[in-house]
Amino acid sequence: MSSVSSFQQAYEEYSKQNFQKSYSLFDKSLETLKQDSVMLQERDMIFINLEKYEEALIYLDKILIIDANDIEILIRKGKSCETLGKTEQAIECFNQILSIQPSNVDALRGMAIIFINQEKYEAAIVNLDQILLAIPNDFEIMYFKGIVLEQLGQHAQAVNYYLKSLKITSNDASVLQSISLHLVHLLGKEHALPIFKSLIENDPNDILAQNGLKTFSANPIYDY
Repeated sequence: MSSVSSFQQAYEEYSKQNFQKSYSLFDKSLETLKQDSVMLQERDMIFINLEKYEEALIYLDKILIIDANDIEILIRKGKSCETLGKTEQAIECFNQILSIQPSNVDALRGMAIIFINQEKYEAAIVNLDQILLAIPNDFEIMYFKGIVLEQLGQHAQAVNYYLKSLKITSNDASVLQSISLHLVHLLGKEHALPIFKSLIENDPNDILAQNGLKTFSANPIYDY
């Protein structure tokens, strides 16, 4: 019996004042709803893992009918909408999450990325700063803040955040290279390279210096 049928029968029994039977049917329908929700979540994750976001949204919306404030499902829907370029729907999801959990890092991150893509840099900084309050050493967020500050013309602060992000160990070579390129753009190669060289001379184990020099060494356009 479906959860809808159970609800209908429960209501009919309640109208007849058969309260015990009505209670049992309501209880059964709620259990069915829970099972339906678990099944739908399993299906939406399959499609997300396959990067079939349109299909995933079908199941995510069905789950939200059961619980409109399911944070995890709203996060999945927001990220799926963002990936599909459905910006307004993504913003709606992230804002709904933040109305329930104002410090939710996933929603703040989603909004920050949208603001950066829309070139709304002041709004992006507000979200990035909130994330850094919760996770002070978030490599990606420091990198994003450097980009935003650079776009706002606050170059000295941008350099500071790029250097901070480099100092945190990361295996993402493309991001490391991007940070180093930003530093070259802001400081010039003649200033950026000595920073890394002097740091590694003072401390051969300095992660910042290792990452910086590794990036330049891997990039054939730099010869030093």
